[in-house]
Amino acid sequence: MKELFDIGIVTGVHGIKGDIKIFPYSNNPENLINQEYFLAAGVRREITFARIQGKFIIVHLKGTENREDAEAMQNTILSLPRELAAPLEEGQYYMEDMIGCAVFEGERYLGILEDIIETGANDVYSVTADDGSELLIPALKSVIKKVQIESKRIDVTLPEGLVDNEYF
Repeated sequence: MKELFDIGIVTGVHGIKGDIKIFPYSNNPENLINQEYFLAAGVRREITFARIQGKFIIVHLKGTENREDAEAMQNTILSLPRELAAPLEEGQYYMEDMIGCAVFEGERYLGILEDIIETGANDVYSVTADDGSELLIPALKSVIKKVQIESKRIDVTLPEGLVDNEYF
């Protein structure tokens, strides 16, 4: 498992005093504004304040004191160590831990989970088979039967008609 989680990217500056605008990768940015620091390109950067503004987080980092300092951080990916990540409830998993898991229906290998698409209603797992074909699997309790992060395996029961068994 990864020890660092990418939590967002610096998309711009906010004002003239060195504040940066972060696009969070989390669907729960409230967890990010209470952190003491972020890692920017692997370097620990202390947070002096953070607040949510629309879909962004506005942050002031110690040592980023003017607009030019903030502009230099444009497109920087920010990370947090795993131990600072928000705790999960039973049956929840970090997307980064799920990416790369092998997906099976019974003993039939379907492919590798390459991406998780957030649609609003439910997530969709993009699974790539060995031949390069893509299978989109709805992330529903009725479909996703077992997730084993330690062994990098996800067991599913595909809905009737999702796959034409003659070709997959």
